[in-house]
Amino acid sequence: MKPTRLVIAALIGGSLIAAAPAFADPGYRHDRYDRHDRRTVLVRQPAAVYRAPARVYYAPPAPVYYVPASAPAPVYYGYASPADAGAVAGALTGALIGSQLGRGPDRVAGMAFGSVLGAVIGSQLASGR
Repeated sequence: MKPTRLVIAALIGGSLIAAAPAFADPGYRHDRYDRHDRRTVLVRQPAAVYRAPARVYYAPPAPVYYVPASAPAPVYYGYASPADAGAVAGALTGALIGSQLGRGPDRVAGMAFGSVLGAVIGSQLASGR
């Protein structure tokens, strides 16, 4: 047998022998209690306390209010303007065109300049100026 295999086998056997006490549990058995534990534990039962149930109060149901069917539905204005949508569309288009015109490190500068210029032009076109 080779010396390296002999050393490895000796190390594995030594570690198994060293770990053997970890697997031992002398006082535990599945069918009985721990024989080594002879302490007496006293547990007192708490006194019973009886209370009356809580009172129940009944209230009339809350009134329900209905909106007449003839009332028009509310309309909300001013959340998004066409100029905002035009600015976003112009910025995206300008960034795309600027990235195509620039080369190398100038591509980022072209995208930035194109997005700013596109946002200005898009908001002006959307607002009708």
